[in-house]
Amino acid sequence: MHRLTWHLTDIKSLMVLINRVFLLLFYFNVCVFSSELSKSFPQGSLVIGQNNEANEIFVDGEPIKISHDGYYVFPISREQIEPINVTYSNSDGIFLIHQISIEKQDYDIQRIDGLPEQMVTPLDDNIIKRIVAENEVIKEAKKLDMDLTYFKEEFIQPTTGIISGVFGSQRILNGKAKSPHRGIDIATDEGTPVMSCNEGIVIHAESDLYYTGGTIIIDHGHGVKSIYAHLSSVNVEVNQKVSKKDIIGKVGSTGRSTGPHLHWGVMVFNTYVDPLLLLEN
Repeated sequence: MHRLTWHLTDIKSLMVLINRVFLLLFYFNVCVFSSELSKSFPQGSLVIGQNNEANEIFVDGEPIKISHDGYYVFPISREQIEPINVTYSNSDGIFLIHQISIEKQDYDIQRIDGLPEQMVTPLDDNIIKRIVAENEVIKEAKKLDMDLTYFKEEFIQPTTGIISGVFGSQRILNGKAKSPHRGIDIATDEGTPVMSCNEGIVIHAESDLYYTGGTIIIDHGHGVKSIYAHLSSVNVEVNQKVSKKDIIGKVGSTGRSTGPHLHWGVMVFNTYVDPLLLLEN
């Protein structure tokens, strides 16, 4: 009978071999996927990607929708500071973790004076009830999660004019600090046509909301929506399909406004992103 004797050098060699095999297997697993995303994005970005190899994608542990052709989208909020981990996985347990670092933006402080006090801090009970009711309608619209992928197409600026308000700026209205600006303001003549920034379905069309006046919301899929506010006229109806560049309304100064302009915002569910970053892609 032969006795198998292991020397210390043999054990070390075996451990090295096992480690190499493990690393090769791990390398093979993670390299099945490739991440098409950049390694960094600015705060306020709309991140759009495509991956045909993953059947599940998680953003910081939260699952997000993937279209049948592999498209997905998620927002980076104005307040995001920490890196974001995007995890791709399939049914075989093969995965890839892609980390996105955040590019910090410098946001302006914007002071707007001369607004009617009831438009800044309403005290009338009937007005407060109206605002609450309108906010509930908008909140429900934001929750919609349509199986559309129009968000993957190039966005356009809805009208021409001077950018008079930028995304993320701290608003001080009549001396009172308010929430950061959730879109951009484009100042131009009243009656100037407003176009849809991308193809989509109209999910909200109202001519007289208390704060935003004439307001349209268009759904572009996977929670991505665009909003157009302070319109003098609303030329579309709920459930109407619109194409990019279709005229949907006209610039006005309705709601809480000091002059003719279009407020244009883009959101993913309840998280707003910077529309100007969409035009840079």
